[in-house]
Amino acid sequence: MKIFTNPRHQFVFFLLLFFVINIFQGVFTGLLEDEAYYWVWSLDLAFGYFDHPPLVALWIKLSDLFFDGEFGLRFMSTISFSLMLWVIWLTIDFKDKWQHVSLFFLLIVSVAMLQIFGFIITPDTPLLLFTALFLLSYKRFLSSENFINIVFMGFSMAGMMYSKYHGILVIGFVVISHWKLLKNKKFWLAGLFGLLLFIPHLMWQYENDFPSFLYHLKERGRDPYTVMNTLLHVVNMLAVVGITFPVIYYAFFKQKAKNQFELSLRYIIYGFFVFFLISTYKSQPQAQWVVIILIPLILITFQFFAKNKKARKWLTILGCTQLGILLIARIFLASPEISPITLETHLPQKWVPELKQNTEGKPVVFVNSYSKASVYRFYTGIKTHSYSILRGRKSQYFLSDFEANMQGDHVYEATYFKEGLQPLFKRNSSHVYGKLISNYNTFEKAKCIIDQDKFFIKKDKNEFQFRLVNTYAKNITFEQVRFIGVFQGFRNKIIAKIPLEIQLPESLGPHHEVVLQASFETPEIDADDELSFRVALEFYDLYEGYQGNKIPVVFE
Repeated sequence: MKIFTNPRHQFVFFLLLFFVINIFQGVFTGLLEDEAYYWVWSLDLAFGYFDHPPLVALWIKLSDLFFDGEFGLRFMSTISFSLMLWVIWLTIDFKDKWQHVSLFFLLIVSVAMLQIFGFIITPDTPLLLFTALFLLSYKRFLSSENFINIVFMGFSMAGMMYSKYHGILVIGFVVISHWKLLKNKKFWLAGLFGLLLFIPHLMWQYENDFPSFLYHLKERGRDPYTVMNTLLHVVNMLAVVGITFPVIYYAFFKQKAKNQFELSLRYIIYGFFVFFLISTYKSQPQAQWVVIILIPLILITFQFFAKNKKARKWLTILGCTQLGILLIARIFLASPEISPITLETHLPQKWVPELKQNTEGKPVVFVNSYSKASVYRFYTGIKTHSYSILRGRKSQYFLSDFEANMQGDHVYEATYFKEGLQPLFKRNSSHVYGKLISNYNTFEKAKCIIDQDKFFIKKDKNEFQFRLVNTYAKNITFEQVRFIGVFQGFRNKIIAKIPLEIQLPESLGPHHEVVLQASFETPEIDADDELSFRVALEFYDLYEGYQGNKIPVVFE
């Protein structure tokens, strides 16, 4: 057809083809659990959330204006992905690039993990778009430090940071690649403009006691180092590319940087590799952490493949093979009836109806399972809450008013941690049990503060005092709660827990606090450099929560 002889028409055709495929995928594919969790965020728009900055919630809210169901979360993903491709194309600086439109889209399908963010919604979805915009703005800034480029770069910096905190790494590695930027007043002006746009999120962090920063930098559990973590990171660097990794990385190493911008692209890739290599010494790496490198990889290798016919031939063979694999995987994701294996997107069809039937449609309190709580609410519309416990982690459910919405209701507990209760549902090979709780009444956000730098304990009987702070605008009473002393060790592992002997008041008024005297018998535990103690509340035998501050333990 004559239309395909025009390179610009070819580009629009391929862009629309990707867009349409992603629309169908987004419509017919069940939700991932993380997507449902971010959907819950979108129900109450804010400038921040417990785990990530807020842009993913805004993306979902905008999608919901146009569509219902799963695509009501994902519409902006398809828009973002298409815009990202267009921005990457604009950023490519190669005089004959319009003769290689098909090569560009072959490269897109040759970096496997990038395809996922054309139809799912996670913080990486807007992050990829704003990373592409930042690289385009930086390239233009290097050519002309005019007002428009300064504003453009500051805006894209803020966009990355509002998407995911990984954005600071992209900015940092660009600066490392070009130290003279630190002497450039106009670069600082762009940075200050980006910071100005980011201030509402920083204010949200301040008003909520910096929950995201504390979680990622301090509270997140540390894994003991294993060489498998380091090896997994290397595997992730290959896996995000897919089966084309030999030819893609060959092109990357063969293509030399010809200017400052191309040098910055290489620093981003090397920087992400080194940064997350170091992080393997305390945590298990995840593939999506390095997905940003795919954009500079495309920008760097495009010229090499355009000039090298032999490499382009191998890219065509491997890329088309990968395209076939991706299309089959997409069909399996959307079609559980023909998929040879059960995937995460298939699971809600099985366990959600089972849970609804076994709980008689009543609200459900999931113990330490924010993802299941979110999926269940999305597919049923029934109220849910995720109760945060020490052996798990906090989530957005701890910050928002989900707990308040459950007060006084007859609810079902749903937990992986206790057997012997009523079986509620089975997800894969894991059974979830529960029981009915009448007139549910909790106050998870109360605080139990020990005002000491160190907690000195004796081998027999111990006495101490702590402040019980009612953070609620209502009276709290203590019929359904136990006060527990919890000893924790490495990675916050619970070493021992003991009931505390306390003389409690009948109630505690709104926003009041009281100093309580407590005592306990010292359990049999070994002295450990990382041993800590805290007071926790246990409601309805749901396990201990995060009410107390951690104090290092010293044996007398």
